[in-house]
Amino acid sequence: MSNVTVEPLHSYPDRERVLALAAEHADAVDAGERSPFENLREIAKDGLLTLGRTGSLLPQVSVAFDLASQDATTGFSLWAHRSTIAFFDAVNRELPEGLAEATTSGTSAMAAAYKEASGLAPIKVLGTLVEGGVKLNGTVSWASNLYPGGVIVLPVAVQNAQEGHPNRYIVTVRQDAPGLKVVYHRNLLALNGTESGTIIFEDVFVPTEDILTKDFAGFLAKVTAPFLLVQSAFCLGLAAGALVEASKHLEASQGIFSSEFPLIVGEYESLRDELVRLAREPQRAERRDLLSLRLGVSHLATIATHFELQVVGGAGYVASSPTARRLREASFLPVQSPTEGHLRYELAKYEHPEGLQAAL
Repeated sequence: MSNVTVEPLHSYPDRERVLALAAEHADAVDAGERSPFENLREIAKDGLLTLGRTGSLLPQVSVAFDLASQDATTGFSLWAHRSTIAFFDAVNRELPEGLAEATTSGTSAMAAAYKEASGLAPIKVLGTLVEGGVKLNGTVSWASNLYPGGVIVLPVAVQNAQEGHPNRYIVTVRQDAPGLKVVYHRNLLALNGTESGTIIFEDVFVPTEDILTKDFAGFLAKVTAPFLLVQSAFCLGLAAGALVEASKHLEASQGIFSSEFPLIVGEYESLRDELVRLAREPQRAERRDLLSLRLGVSHLATIATHFELQVVGGAGYVASSPTARRLREASFLPVQSPTEGHLRYELAKYEHPEGLQAAL
């Protein structure tokens, strides 16, 4: 990394244009002056939002990594959007119009599904069976890419009168559905451009055809790999951007930090290799490996961005600097779903076999 470039995870024809586009608009996206979806629509023209829908996911992971190395907000938005595409693929449904082109936004409101499956917390959106479908009430505390007319995918706990306990469905709903309200989260430390907020459902009707599946466990098994791999790529790309900038300043303080840099780069390269390995055959990726990778890249991004600040010095503490932006972006990763607490809770089950069955 001493040559101040980000080595590609995978080469693709439009890579240099992707990097240049993200770098050109990073400040405007961070300031909320440009939507990351403007960037996504540009790269969608070259089919870069629908890579790896079958077979290797490495090409799509590489695009997310490259975007985040220059602009983590756009990398994050790609992850949430691409996850929505994976949700439709998992149930063999055609994509809603505009999703492949990013003219319609995709929102993953799936955090509650993973918490429910792990036993951390119940699903907060409740469903009541009605003629022709299901009616939703409740809240999703945090979701992103919440643009008018967008496609939202979420879990619902539907009460079953016969069995006495709720069934768990995966449904899709449009953001402009009657009864659906979004309360946006503003003044975030970073990623303000992601249009994140709380979704409130008040008697929102979902027709039967928009119930994607009632096979809750089977659905999660299919989507976990693309969900976590593209997310991990966004985190690793952020770390790569920090290390590239840090490499320009290793002479700071008479080179006192230079001995630490190879250690951080070594961890980066190890995680990079693991991401590439898992993304090449996502259908064979072990769940424990996916969770471990996601936690590892989150930690690396924190270490790398703090190291960048140490060697850049006071100039990096200016709020408008790329160094400060990356610090703020990395501070989001411990609370991004799955949160650090959730990941550590899940991984602890593998260390204690008696909890393993609950994690599967």
